[in-house]
Amino acid sequence: MGIAPNGRASRWLLMIAKPNLTQAELVRRGIERAIFNGDLAPGVVLEEGRLATLHGVSRTPVREAIANLVRSGLLTKTAHRRAIVSQLDSGKLLELFEALAEMEGLAARFAASRMSHQEKASLMDIHQRAATLLPVGDDPRAYAMLGKEFHQTILAGCRNRVLIGATSALTVRVFPYRSYQVVAPGRLESNQVDHDRIVDAIMAGDGEAAQEAMRKHTSDQGDTLVRFIALNKLPHDGLQVAEMDLSYTSEDIRS
Repeated sequence: MGIAPNGRASRWLLMIAKPNLTQAELVRRGIERAIFNGDLAPGVVLEEGRLATLHGVSRTPVREAIANLVRSGLLTKTAHRRAIVSQLDSGKLLELFEALAEMEGLAARFAASRMSHQEKASLMDIHQRAATLLPVGDDPRAYAMLGKEFHQTILAGCRNRVLIGATSALTVRVFPYRSYQVVAPGRLESNQVDHDRIVDAIMAGDGEAAQEAMRKHTSDQGDTLVRFIALNKLPHDGLQVAEMDLSYTSEDIRS
């Protein structure tokens, strides 16, 4: 038995705990969640045996899950047939953020006029909770998760299923990197100022201002990350964690 899941974990369990899901799909979703949350950083090697033991399955569904994630681009197979969390060169990384900036900007434009009062109140609550983390400044991961919730709330509020689907697919590839950029010096504060502008525009129903604020915000995130990596002389494999830690996936799935 695992720990009692929090609200976010509960929503995740609603998605994964469907009786028709295969073992491979459950493993795949557990790995995806780790990547989405930034717990599996770019360059981390996935060990089939450890994943099989963790999820209480044989290696066959683990291999199937990994194969699916390789096809999606989240994982890469090396020459030695090891699966690693995909790494990107700086040019590709900037292209992803450039595209995402335009898509999220359009979503913010639509959300300014389409979000309900309740949704706007929820967005403000997320924004204010993030602000309480700034004086502490020692938990960028918690801030990154609130940032993810902030962007997801605006995206859902655009009320355009095609845009939501396309943006969500791209966000999957960007999030491990997006969550890392908040560790750059001063980035938490500037990130929150960006969110101030976005929230103000959405609350005022100013779609044009919301679009421009969001577009610039997301574009700046990509620029910040690439610059931070370059200044610190970190290759993308410098983003990897020392040891793969997937313990939470077992807890969440078994809770």
